Amino acid sequence: MAIVVALSLLATGPAIAQHAKYSFGARNQKKMLKVIALIQEDGDTDGAREILEGINLKRSKPYGRARINNMLGSLAAQDGNFEKALDYLIESVSEEALQPADHLRSLFMVGQLQTMLERYDDAIVTLESWISQVETPAPSAYYTLAATYYRAERPADALGAIKKTIELSNDPREPWYRLLLSLHLQRSEYEEALAVLDDIILKYPKKVYWNQMAAIYAQQDDMSKSLAVQLLAKGEGYVTESRDLTRVAQMFMVEGLPHRGAAVMRQGLEDGMIEETEQAYQTFSDTLLQSREWELALEPLGQAAELHKDGSLYVRQAQVNLQLGRWADARSSLNLAFEKGDLVDEGQAHILFGIAAANDKKWNTAVSAFGRAGKFEGTRTVAGKWIAYVKREQVRLSGE
Repeated sequence: MAIVVALSLLATGPAIAQHAKYSFGARNQKKMLKVIALIQEDGDTDGAREILEGINLKRSKPYGRARINNMLGSLAAQDGNFEKALDYLIESVSEEALQPADHLRSLFMVGQLQTMLERYDDAIVTLESWISQVETPAPSAYYTLAATYYRAERPADALGAIKKTIELSNDPREPWYRLLLSLHLQRSEYEEALAVLDDIILKYPKKVYWNQMAAIYAQQDDMSKSLAVQLLAKGEGYVTESRDLTRVAQMFMVEGLPHRGAAVMRQGLEDGMIEETEQAYQTFSDTLLQSREWELALEPLGQAAELHKDGSLYVRQAQVNLQLGRWADARSSLNLAFEKGDLVDEGQAHILFGIAAANDKKWNTAVSAFGRAGKFEGTRTVAGKWIAYVKREQVRLSGE
């Protein structure tokens, strides 16, 4: 706004000496010369305003009234009094007496102020009038109109205006693309949004646009394309944050490529690109488990379990140890689970402990574990069966 104000004030000077249609009366011409001197030479806007407000507009020519109101509006805007500035400028343009360039400049200022004051419907009327009077409207003119339509919650009109903005430009600006993208997303026009992102990524490659493209494909359940976009972004150096790399690894799992996800997590944790959080360790262990790398999964799973709020991940580590036939390690994991506590199914954890002990032929330890499992309603029956099995095995093995 300050730039527009300055232009409006400076435009006053030359008009005084021009054709009679665009000149002041003899009485006011001296006052205007003093006003200009006060503003341009002394920076005394208060003094200039006092002179302008003292002029009898009823006795002035149309041009004089328009110019004085224009200057008062500019000064009010410069002081941040936008309501008053708007009133003055509306009076100025209503005279239709300024030189064409000054008139259009003032009309545009009116539209700006109406937008700033959230009078969007009025601003649209003003800006449409302004564009209709400009011989060759610049692309930015249509962007201004599109942005006002958008604020007025008229997305269809905004879409038409922003498309024209970009069509007319040989070098579309990033905010123009962003508005077009926002409108397509608002209208759930995802194919059109993807086309915009193709253009914007080529011209203004930024992480946010890669993420938006990946998110749109994911929303359309096209996970393979979403992953492909993220891998391209990674290759271009835009996927570098811990959460982004972790998400890429998770998407590899969704696509049935857990070994590639494991490679992402391993590298990221080794070089410090991925933060050593519970989520990171759990994702790493998940990728390894899905890759059937049971033994390799134990360490990150243990690190995740250490950071987890309860003992559930230690139970999961115990299950992996059972899968590997590491009976003593399974019991150690379960002891850590019991120590941490808050298990959703503690009875089942005791069953697992008993199974590990039984496989290790620790019969008394197994019976004790199944006995503890029998105290929980959900595992009481199965615990009894395991106790019976252990006792039969003891008898069978003692007779051999």
